Amino acid sequence: MLLAWGLRLANLGNVRWRTPDEHVYAHFAQEWRESGAVGITSLIGQYRNNPQAWLYPPPTRAGMIVATGIAMDFLGGDGESAGAVLSCAASLGSVLLLALIGLRFFPPRAALCALLFYAVSPADLAISRRTWAEALLEFLCLAALYAACEITRNSRRLIWYLLLAACGSLGVAVKEAMLLPWGLLSLWVVWVVAVERRDARDAVTYIGAAVAGAALSVGWLASLAGGYGNLAAVIAGIPAANATNAYAIEFASGPPWLFPWAFWIMSPIAALLSLAGLWAAFTRNGEAQTTRWIAIYTLVTLAIAMSLPHWINLRYVAAIYGPFYLLAGLGFSRLYSLRTDWRALAAIVLIVGAAADYSRFRRVFVADQTADLSIKMLRDEHR
Repeated sequence: MLLAWGLRLANLGNVRWRTPDEHVYAHFAQEWRESGAVGITSLIGQYRNNPQAWLYPPPTRAGMIVATGIAMDFLGGDGESAGAVLSCAASLGSVLLLALIGLRFFPPRAALCALLFYAVSPADLAISRRTWAEALLEFLCLAALYAACEITRNSRRLIWYLLLAACGSLGVAVKEAMLLPWGLLSLWVVWVVAVERRDARDAVTYIGAAVAGAALSVGWLASLAGGYGNLAAVIAGIPAANATNAYAIEFASGPPWLFPWAFWIMSPIAALLSLAGLWAAFTRNGEAQTTRWIAIYTLVTLAIAMSLPHWINLRYVAAIYGPFYLLAGLGFSRLYSLRTDWRALAAIVLIVGAAADYSRFRRVFVADQTADLSIKMLRDEHR
């Protein structure tokens, strides 16, 4: 965990230029600082009337805009650098959450392996130094995942239901893509509570909290957008705009199998171990119910992402970075237990694999300053 924190802090300041999306978020945050909610409402109106603006993040992501604006107030300086600090802080929190999930619900060796590869994850290190919404969204997804795991482990404490609802509601305001992981985690929890435990009261409690949280979040966004119709028009227009986006067509398009291949390009040893982790998750005994749900959540999220054309960008699935490495850790733990005479070799493979991942991050994102995680950019770097 300390290694992960150190590497994220050490690489925070080595970005030589910012992407158009980062400039857009910084501009939105500055408007909020100067004009408050009225500024965001004005931005949404301008966005709807300017087709060129649809190529960039929409101003309906008010949670990200406000958080970046607060970071600017606290840190001073321009929006891009303050937003990068916000992403780094969220990534540090994600490391802590992954450690908690690993130690609480996985074997110790699995937690150690997952944290090691997560510490040097090229994709996660890349988003932790950029003013993108993905790092903050990843933190909220991991917090929601932690709550879902606690509920699955038969916890009756109200706090976990409220935490899951709160993280999902906040995530929707940060980026509309939160609807997918939150929806899957909600289905997971409702199934476990209502179907497997037959506890209607707790299921209704969570559904009520989730509906209330979603209503507050969507209501706030609608008030900024000038009505629910305007908000729906902006969000519904995102897929259509992406389908005609020259950048998405050139750099983030191709057959669906390119998505899992992107994980292989960035972290090949972890990708192989994650396959072993999936095998372990579905073959362990009944006390491993939580790991099976994590495996299902990861597979379904990836499958849905693979079905979307022109969205083959690894940062769009930041919600499953943590689960991906947890499954890799589980796979390592299972393989490690099979042959005791291979343990020294296994340790060497882990260390070499982790060192190679960090070297890949330094080459691709620091030396070459690759600006995104779209499949064509990763494929070209791989070649």
